[in-house]
Amino acid sequence: MNDIVPGVSMKFSPASSLAAIGACAILAAPVQAEVLPVSGIYAAGSDAASAVETIAVENFGGDEGAALSFAITDRLENVRIEGEPYFQIFPTSGDDVDAVLRGSANAEVLETELEDRKVTKCTKKDKDKKCIREKVTFYECTELSVTLYPRVRLIAQNGGELYSARDSLSRSASFCANDSSIPSAQGMIDSLISQFAGEVRSDFAPVERFQEFRVLESRKGMDRDAKKAFKTAVKLTKSDVAASCNAFAALEDTNPQHVSVLFNIGLCAEGQGDLDAAESFYQRSLDVEPGKDNPTSGISRISSKRRAAEQLAVRFGAENSQEPVEDQELQGDAVTEPQT
Repeated sequence: MNDIVPGVSMKFSPASSLAAIGACAILAAPVQAEVLPVSGIYAAGSDAASAVETIAVENFGGDEGAALSFAITDRLENVRIEGEPYFQIFPTSGDDVDAVLRGSANAEVLETELEDRKVTKCTKKDKDKKCIREKVTFYECTELSVTLYPRVRLIAQNGGELYSARDSLSRSASFCANDSSIPSAQGMIDSLISQFAGEVRSDFAPVERFQEFRVLESRKGMDRDAKKAFKTAVKLTKSDVAASCNAFAALEDTNPQHVSVLFNIGLCAEGQGDLDAAESFYQRSLDVEPGKDNPTSGISRISSKRRAAEQLAVRFGAENSQEPVEDQELQGDAVTEPQT
């Protein structure tokens, strides 16, 4: 699946990227619910591949290594930021790549016998439709468990390790001989491979998203005129986002500590790409009602967008400088420690 956001297509500029996408969101087509559009670029889980443009994916070892290498290659080749490919992927290593991805994957399958399923079926009824003869059938039942042991390492040109991840992923399913569908061990393994490949993709590259978030609609504590104006602002989200945001902003002076007003203004600011203003309004709403989920999530999104901007600055700065990728440049958050 490509990471392309519908309706966003522009030449990439790291300095203006988030603001430009935000402006696109606020001018998007009218929505059909009490929501406001927010789009942006969110951070990769790790900074490890921030400066990496070209990756050679070697043949992975293990009985499921080939499948994992293909899955990761597909995910990385489909990464798009503002419509442009984020990585160039090559099948073998060479001097012309920034980093080499190595890995392995092995799978373990275990079948455990369960208690048989007893099925009773009436085979004969009397004139009153009471069952007078039954047939009892027992069907063998099994629990199928699979475990995948994947590992990947991203190695820089100088031989230093940029990223390392290993995991133990499991899935199980129970079934009996008379079930209409029987799970496949390979199908379950393939699902785990896809899951791990998705995790690697999320660690390696930012992701571009277009989302819609519900406005807060509580008018408790407002005077009569403010309630009426607020209701109108909420209704406008369905037809005119800009007018809706202007209406929310007009309520700030008379309702400077109302959570719904503050959060909705913050959501408007985030949609317009003004992250500083959005963060300020989200924080003000949290000051009024500590721990509230909506503004807390908003602040978290902004943090991720800012980190994404830093990752993109590293990435495109490295690309423009044409300098080799060095593992020392990415110390600190570069390596994901193997999981046990």
